[in-house]
Amino acid sequence: MGPGRPDEARLDDVLGSLRRGGTRITGPRRAVIAALAGSDGHLNAGDVSEIVQAAHPDVHQSTVYRTLDRLVELGVVEHIHVAHGPAVYHLGHDRHLHLVCEGCGSVTDAPADLLSAAAAAVDERFGFRLAAGHVALTGRCRACRVDGAELS
Repeated sequence: MGPGRPDEARLDDVLGSLRRGGTRITGPRRAVIAALAGSDGHLNAGDVSEIVQAAHPDVHQSTVYRTLDRLVELGVVEHIHVAHGPAVYHLGHDRHLHLVCEGCGSVTDAPADLLSAAAAAVDERFGFRLAAGHVALTGRCRACRVDGAELS
């Protein structure tokens, strides 16, 4: 996933949210958020680091990783583990679920409310509140099903 121009509205929204919460906007934080705001999908930490370092060679990879962790703690970035690969990151203001194809590895975003009925049933039956946005649902995409691949 190559870097793109950051969506300036998304970038400003996230930076404004951090400022309103009293968080200082450092160069690395701005660079990491810009990398995510300019992505066309979900990026792993290595992808984010490459994008940041291409624009800011003085920002070390370890700084990018620490910054991602801190932005997750602050709630502006979410990470999700898809399949058996590394965690991927995206800006957290757009809550959604992830549908991961076991055949081709594609990741499809689905509306966050897709599992609302199931989450309500789990809460009612077990008293357990799901954080369903932090999981990946696995299965087979339409293309892989058409190709005849069976679920594992």
